[in-house]
Amino acid sequence: MKIYVNDETKDIPPGSSLHFLLNDIGMVDFSGWAIALNEEVIPHGDINGKTLVEGDRLILVQATQGG
Repeated sequence: MKIYVNDETKDIPPGSSLHFLLNDIGMVDFSGWAIALNEEVIPHGDINGKTLVEGDRLILVQATQGG
């Protein structure tokens, strides 16, 4: 099925979890990251319980320091 990660198309198996996708793209440490699924911020503790569906939109944002 097709989903979008930061506006780029990604094909994943039907019924995949958010945790599966993040591991598939190499994200294993979520500290410093904000994760939004269909414009809803997902708490890190809820990542395992989210199942993705066709057309979902995932936004990944890494916090940075600066001034």
